[in-house]
Amino acid sequence: MKRLLSQLVPFIFIGIAIVAFAFGIMLLAYLFVFGAIIGLILFIVAWLKQTFFPHKKNPPQKKRGRVIDSTDWEKK
Repeated sequence: MKRLLSQLVPFIFIGIAIVAFAFGIMLLAYLFVFGAIIGLILFIVAWLKQTFFPHKKNPPQKKRGRVIDSTDWEKK
């Protein structure tokens, strides 16, 4: 009986590993599907918001002042 049990233990562990691997793949697939659904919902909401309530475009403001394009003012 002990010999039979010692011969079956590796097969039992291999079976458990295969089941755990298959379960992990299915869980990952469900996570991808739910992530895609949530992403699609967020995309649609953002698209509808942009379509019906667009941002008001402000004309670019011209900055006043001068530009110092030199490094002469730095200490050496």
